[in-house]
Amino acid sequence: MTKQKLYQFISDVVICFYSKNIKMSFASLNSLLMDRNSALSNNKELAKVVAIAYKYWEKRDPVVYHAIAYVFSDKNGKRTW
Repeated sequence: MTKQKLYQFISDVVICFYSKNIKMSFASLNSLLMDRNSALSNNKELAKVVAIAYKYWEKRDPVVYHAIAYVFSDKNGKRTW
């Protein structure tokens, strides 16, 4: 999966989860990526990709940008990456 497709996939996933007020772990994201034969090797790598996707969407689509921050946050609202 190219970087662009990965960022688009993350945006699609987070919009779905955000619309239902659901948080997500990196392990869950990796399971979804595994289904697409695009799993990453560990949570540290996933966290890096999510952080890059967050910055990627910052100027392109503020809704996706905020959805990423919400979906990948802990119970105290802090980013998990």
